[in-house]
Amino acid sequence: MLANGRPPLTEEERITVEEKIKEMEEEEGKYKESRINISIRDFIGIHYLKNFDEKKIRDKGKLDKKISEMLETGRGLIILGDIGVGKTMDLVYIFKRICSEQKDYEEIPISYYFMPTLFKKLHQGEEATLRKFVMLDDWGREYAEPFALSQFESLIEKLYSREITLIITTNLTKDQFINRESWFRITDRVREMCATLEISGNSMRHG
Repeated sequence: MLANGRPPLTEEERITVEEKIKEMEEEEGKYKESRINISIRDFIGIHYLKNFDEKKIRDKGKLDKKISEMLETGRGLIILGDIGVGKTMDLVYIFKRICSEQKDYEEIPISYYFMPTLFKKLHQGEEATLRKFVMLDDWGREYAEPFALSQFESLIEKLYSREITLIITTNLTKDQFINRESWFRITDRVREMCATLEISGNSMRHG
């Protein structure tokens, strides 16, 4: 007799319960993965979700280490690399890692912005939505007129003051990123907020 007054489960009943728990966990896992994929589709784009292939990630061990450090310390990541080397694929993978390690996956803790779209928003005086993690994709492709750039500088300071984790992809070289004219205060702050990961190799888009 158990402490609650009920008789213990028979071996057959115990196996049935364990199988039911496993089935429920599998269903929950499928729902969680579906919720994450829907968010990637809506935020980053269906093309990047359809073409995502974890096996094609370059230096995956190094990327995993950087992600683990980011999740542990809150320090963000700047991914540098030439066109087509897989930076946005890395971003999708990071998105999946962040969401899969969150207990509450109903609330996606990520804000994603394609830099030209963000600067258009800032130019129009609109506010950006900020969550626990902010992804800025294709840094360097934006049209940075003075007002939008000043708004962006304020945005970076807001991320810094709120200890929001920043994740950036850029086609710029490290030297171009650091020494970009009119961006010195911004890049200096961002380099304090983020580690860097440089991806080498040829474009994966052709051949």
